[in-house]
Amino acid sequence: MDVKYKRVQGLVFSPTGGTRHVCERIVGTMSREMNVPSVIKDYTLPAERETSLQLSSDDLLVWATPVYAGRVPNKMLEYMKMAVCAKDTPSVAIVVYGGRSYDDALAELVSIMKQSGCKVIGAAAIVARHVFSDNLAVGRPSASDVASLDLFGHRMVDKLLLHIFSEPIVPGDAEPTKYYAPLKTDGTKASFLKAKPVCDNSLCTSCWTCVNVCPMGSIKPDEKYPRFDGICIKCAACWRMCPTGALSITDVDFLSHVAMLEDNYKGNQPPLFFY
Repeated sequence: MDVKYKRVQGLVFSPTGGTRHVCERIVGTMSREMNVPSVIKDYTLPAERETSLQLSSDDLLVWATPVYAGRVPNKMLEYMKMAVCAKDTPSVAIVVYGGRSYDDALAELVSIMKQSGCKVIGAAAIVARHVFSDNLAVGRPSASDVASLDLFGHRMVDKLLLHIFSEPIVPGDAEPTKYYAPLKTDGTKASFLKAKPVCDNSLCTSCWTCVNVCPMGSIKPDEKYPRFDGICIKCAACWRMCPTGALSITDVDFLSHVAMLEDNYKGNQPPLFFY
């Protein structure tokens, strides 16, 4: 190689850890193959969104995000557009979704990366267990999925070794204007935008895990129990990570939407890779 790459940089938003797992797997494979160090910047928490990455052509970037309503997470979009300042940095775009569809998310991420100065050479859409449900995309990524991620990482390194920087053709709208509209079991629109978790005080131990993991900083300690007084993006971090299971969303429309997903989607789509 004429260019000696200095590191593989991972960039990820991952409230419940699934997207980070996928990102780390690909970053790790590329790092080992290139024999260079790797660094992961996780911008899930507000404090990590106060700075941006400065990357050059001798860096490698793997950017991974979960899919929210068929797009990149709405409340992260403003930060994402300023998260990276790159100079022809060879990059890989990854979206992780829960078994319904990734819709326009991958094309949108690729567009953001290109506008940030990245040279996108590969992209992937990966299924992982849906954060809303224990019954949708169970066991994903599977062992075969992980093997596919490793192979993808190898192929990205091969492209770099061969000086192939072609951009993959990714389906979807690169500049989407609409989000997926969630449905209830009866096919009508599910309206739960303002729904927030509720706390079962009999189970709460005031450990404040929920306070510490909320990506929006919307949960505050209020004497003995948490107070939900800000934006909730339904990322599931608080209720998934609560050690006693004290938190849940009980909104009727939300629960009907989850049931609709479980009834209509199996989460058995294969991982998709674009070179």
